[in-house]
Amino acid sequence: MVEIRTVLCPVDFSGASARQLEIAGELCRAFGARLVLHHNLTGATSSGVGWMWAAEHRGALTADQAEARLHELLEALPAGVAGEARLTHGPATQAVLAVGEAVAADLIVISTHGASDDHHTSTSELILEHSNRSLLVLHEAAFDHDVPHFAESTASGQVVLVPSDLAPGSRAALACAFDLAVRLPVALHLLHVAESGRPGNDGRPGDPANALRALVPPELAGRVEVHVEPGDPSRVIPAAAVRLGAACIVMGEHSHRTLWSWLRRDHSQGVLHQAPCPVWYVPNPAA
Repeated sequence: MVEIRTVLCPVDFSGASARQLEIAGELCRAFGARLVLHHNLTGATSSGVGWMWAAEHRGALTADQAEARLHELLEALPAGVAGEARLTHGPATQAVLAVGEAVAADLIVISTHGASDDHHTSTSELILEHSNRSLLVLHEAAFDHDVPHFAESTASGQVVLVPSDLAPGSRAALACAFDLAVRLPVALHLLHVAESGRPGNDGRPGDPANALRALVPPELAGRVEVHVEPGDPSRVIPAAAVRLGAACIVMGEHSHRTLWSWLRRDHSQGVLHQAPCPVWYVPNPAA
């Protein structure tokens, strides 16, 4: 079973924070976890929505004001959710990563404003690149067509899409998705994308559909569908999420560089910015 004991939720007090808190609170109740709210004073909007803004956007709140806002949010948490607040100063990405280490976060829930460009560096992408912790990334409300619910009363019928390349590093994401389906009445759809140009003798089974079906726990028989599609994962996965009406994508995180990933595009970030729903990245524990 997947253990989530501590959920870290970096907030910037923008409109994105309310949705982050709602989802993080549901996760805490589902897994019996504690919630750590984090605000970084250096970049007032950077931790939550995923951007490092220019200097004129920073420093909107004093430390006392930010502390008071954090405690207001703690007081509004649902019954049964234990929480604490952390206030930091410094570069946003390093602050989130440092707090994640300090509280031993099992999951970080953030929102992203968009992809990096020549003028801004996406904090969510940097965290995805450097963190070894699970990361649930929400988009802006207008971009996410659907969002996951982790309360049993509201989770029924939700579709969770789980891409897998069947490599050992993707097993942690499958285990996380299977655990969600055991705890909640969601429908799992496993997806294998057959890429052209991949090495043929890398240890993957010859029939990916049967290989995926063999991994499904007996208690989930009849609740999991398997799909195999050709193409570029960064395009096929978001398209499948749209077609299936997925509320969440759960996938292995492949940003940490290996020899093979240097030879191809990074699908983790490609999926993030094309997906119509939040993406839950689960790192390979062996990485």
